[in-house]
Amino acid sequence: MMLNFLPALTLAAALTAGPALAQTSPQTSQAPQPAPYVSPDGYRDQRPLPTLDPNDPKSRDAWLQARGEAYRRAPDSAQTEQELRTTQALNDEIAAQNALADKADEAARLEHDAAVARYQVELRQTQERARAEAEATRAAQNQYDRDYAAWRDQVQRCQSGDRSACAAPAPRPR
Repeated sequence: MMLNFLPALTLAAALTAGPALAQTSPQTSQAPQPAPYVSPDGYRDQRPLPTLDPNDPKSRDAWLQARGEAYRRAPDSAQTEQELRTTQALNDEIAAQNALADKADEAARLEHDAAVARYQVELRQTQERARAEAEATRAAQNQYDRDYAAWRDQVQRCQSGDRSACAAPAPRPR
């Protein structure tokens, strides 16, 4: 059993080692391959666009046609009744969607204006509250400064020998 397995194993090793040895063997010099051919974009016209004069309709039409946009509205007389009805239905649908979008825009604008007004009111209230608090803080600081100055004056009189200043109670902060 072992004898049949050995030749199969040797054959398998030779088959798998062959490509690996071929990859590691030195390459013979080959001519460099040319770059593959790339055709120009068949969907794009390679010619330069004509100059566009926005005030000249013929120039604009030539420019649009060079870009591949040669749309011309057919007169109503060239359309069938079915085409006219379909066109009118599509136009009505678009007009309805535009009206709906206009209503949504107007609602959003009104909501934004209301939010801005609320913000302005809140801002004025906050600024007024800050002014009132700053004024109260200034008044308290001024009172503290007056009380501190009176206390220092009392301490100085006491240290200079005025016994009545030493017996008097210290000024109380308010």
